[in-house]
Amino acid sequence: MKIKQLPIILSAMLLAAAAAGCHRPEAGTGNLEGRVTYSSGEGIEGVSVIYGDSAIYTTETGAYVFEGLPDGLQGISFRKEGHYSILQQVHIPDGGTEHCDVQMELIMSGWAAGAEDSGYGTILHTSDAGATWVRQGNTMTVPATRLTDVCAVDNMTCWIAGEPDMLRGSTVILHTQDGGETWANQGSSLRDIPPVTIASIMSCDGDTAWAVTADTCLILKTTDAGRNWTLCHSSSSIQKFTGIATMDGYRVWCCGAGYDGSAAIEYTEDGGRTWTSLTVSGTYSRFTPTAVNVSPDPVIYLAGDNSTGIICSADGGATWELAAGAGVSLYCIDIYNGTCVWTGGYGGHLFMTSDAFFTNRDLLPAESQFPDGTITAVAMLRDGLKGALSVQSSSGATGSILYTTEGGSTWSYSSLPFNFSIESLDFPGGYN
Repeated sequence: MKIKQLPIILSAMLLAAAAAGCHRPEAGTGNLEGRVTYSSGEGIEGVSVIYGDSAIYTTETGAYVFEGLPDGLQGISFRKEGHYSILQQVHIPDGGTEHCDVQMELIMSGWAAGAEDSGYGTILHTSDAGATWVRQGNTMTVPATRLTDVCAVDNMTCWIAGEPDMLRGSTVILHTQDGGETWANQGSSLRDIPPVTIASIMSCDGDTAWAVTADTCLILKTTDAGRNWTLCHSSSSIQKFTGIATMDGYRVWCCGAGYDGSAAIEYTEDGGRTWTSLTVSGTYSRFTPTAVNVSPDPVIYLAGDNSTGIICSADGGATWELAAGAGVSLYCIDIYNGTCVWTGGYGGHLFMTSDAFFTNRDLLPAESQFPDGTITAVAMLRDGLKGALSVQSSSGATGSILYTTEGGSTWSYSSLPFNFSIESLDFPGGYN
């Protein structure tokens, strides 16, 4: 019996030895470090360095250290709003650190829009941060109506909205995904809503977008890049909307005028499932907001007419205080890095601050050619230095665009094919 069992015992021993020799090795980890800069060598702060579902952010010098990455060849994404994204393949050493420096580029493209001219609404495009502009669209693709707002998502994607196309009986929500070579009106997807005027339109990612109406109390939404627009909310407290802002596509602020003439805001923090009405009480309750923007804190900024200027709230809208421009009606706001703010309006006034209005400067950048004009829009690139603004003549019939490369301290006139009356302009990035 013992001799017969020997082959069985030997076989078991061999199988156990083979199993012990074939175990899967444990995965190792390593680190990735480096800097993200412009071609000039200047570091870029706040770049998302992404692996899978995890991300870290670069410091003010552009430096980063990403610890605990799986070893081996990995794909790392570098992303920042208003910049071209980069996907980098790196080899992470087990127990070691790989060095990877990356250069990113600003998106220099942007769009401007305004009044009907030569049979179709004005659409202008720039590829050099506002220094020069060319007209896009034609009578076949752009209706003969006033275009009121622009949202540039990236260098290829943009929405432009405006007053209804009365010839075709359609709301106007124009969209391009090829840099403006072609434009399609998505307003026809609003089949259950009569044609309306869009006051403001906003998107962060190019898929989810929001729009508010200027002649009714409607908030519209799309989650499929505009193929289908639907009514998200009909406000019972706001008579008409004037502006919209969002930082992430889920928290959204929509400003407008209440039925009693008071300033009001509709706010959602869950992508539009529920809405809260915020009333601007106290001293500033009787002005009509013309634009809204938010800093990442968030601090809510409201520009307004009736010579109110710009007011802000750091407590979710419970209390408000004057930021700048008392005695001036303002119509546009742009924010960079939380504390740099530009706001412009009647009389060609442009207020700018780098410290959240602890101090500010009042400029008149278009005074030489439009002494009684109105600044209708201001938008900065995501370096906080380059940008553009639009100004209308006192009659509103003509106007121009100015650009800056110094954060707004000085402005130069852009090269335009004609002195168009511009209502809005935008560069990728930002929250309004």
